[in-house]
Amino acid sequence: MSKPTLPIALDHPPRVLFLGNGILRLNGGGNWSELLRQIQGKEAKPADLADIPFSMQPEAILGANVEEVTDRALSVLEDVPPHSLLKRFLSLPFDAILTTNYTYEIEQVLTGKVWSDSLRRSAFLPLDGNSYARYNTCICSLIHRHSSTPVPVFHIHGEYLRRQSLVLSYYTYANAVSRLIDLNRLRANAYTEYQNAGKSMDCRGWLDYFLMGDVYAVGFGFDLSEFDVWWAIERKARENARHGKLHAYMIEPRSKHLPQAALFSAMHVDMQRISPDKGYAEAYEQVYRAMRKALSRT
Repeated sequence: MSKPTLPIALDHPPRVLFLGNGILRLNGGGNWSELLRQIQGKEAKPADLADIPFSMQPEAILGANVEEVTDRALSVLEDVPPHSLLKRFLSLPFDAILTTNYTYEIEQVLTGKVWSDSLRRSAFLPLDGNSYARYNTCICSLIHRHSSTPVPVFHIHGEYLRRQSLVLSYYTYANAVSRLIDLNRLRANAYTEYQNAGKSMDCRGWLDYFLMGDVYAVGFGFDLSEFDVWWAIERKARENARHGKLHAYMIEPRSKHLPQAALFSAMHVDMQRISPDKGYAEAYEQVYRAMRKALSRT
């Protein structure tokens, strides 16, 4: 049986939206602290999480029982009504969408339907041909938008309708990175070779879009514990083929120190800082306008 195909044209960088959970919080969703509180439960002794990297906080609550962390997370994860700003971001002409969110607001906006397991199965696309893969490194949902070409949506940290795909702790983060390394080893110099031959290449995972694309990141804080994303950023900086930039829109108060800034500079990332002085909705509105202007030039 042949592998399913998702061709990427390499004569120009694909336009990629990288969406974190920040914009979901405008409608009460995507709150990591609240998720941890619910995972912890009333019967557990409150853990002191202040100095623990947030990707290790589930272990501080439940120890090394990854399965219990996953089960508790699944019991509380749910979609929230998509904010109007999310709809506007998703109306922009992106070729692919990457998200760290476990929930399905993106799919609901793109299809106009409440996302269900049957809809997920109909859109399911295992790019390496492995329909039983536990992680989402090489898996996307191909969403058929109204009056537009289909767009792949990658839940790079998993999705709640695929239990084993959730990335919630350093243990599962490390497993996810190992799969990125496998994909990277498989690619070798393929991007340059396809470009020199003037050919499109078949996508095999979200890393292809991240490395080759003009990636516009919004609602994602680039916490230093997100080491799968930082691995991908460094790998992008090392790529020799012609590729796009990572544009990181950081919505943070002016007074807050951003340790990511030095790393962004070293990794050739275009960071744009937006202060939420007038509220987060207005800040996201500014990002939307900047992103729309940038896309109009590509």
